[in-house]
Amino acid sequence: MSDLRSAALWAFAGIAIGLFAFTYNYTMVPISLPGYDFLAGPAMLALSFFSEETSFKVKLIIFLFGQYLGYFLVIFVMRKIIKWAQLNKNKKQP
Repeated sequence: MSDLRSAALWAFAGIAIGLFAFTYNYTMVPISLPGYDFLAGPAMLALSFFSEETSFKVKLIIFLFGQYLGYFLVIFVMRKIIKWAQLNKNKKQP
């Protein structure tokens, strides 16, 4: 499987994780999900550029897009680094 396809598929899992974390935090007001800032970090970074006056639907779209893009980039880069390390390891062995 190519790196792009694999990263795209795992990024959808990132969206599911982000939606779960958001739903949990949105409905369970007195209880905060441990690690929410980490799980939804890419989405929160994307939302940090917009004001609080932005409507909820637009914020949710930005949240999902930021979550997808963040997970996609991290997984894609990590797969490239792992392949590069394995390639260099194989070249050094006689």
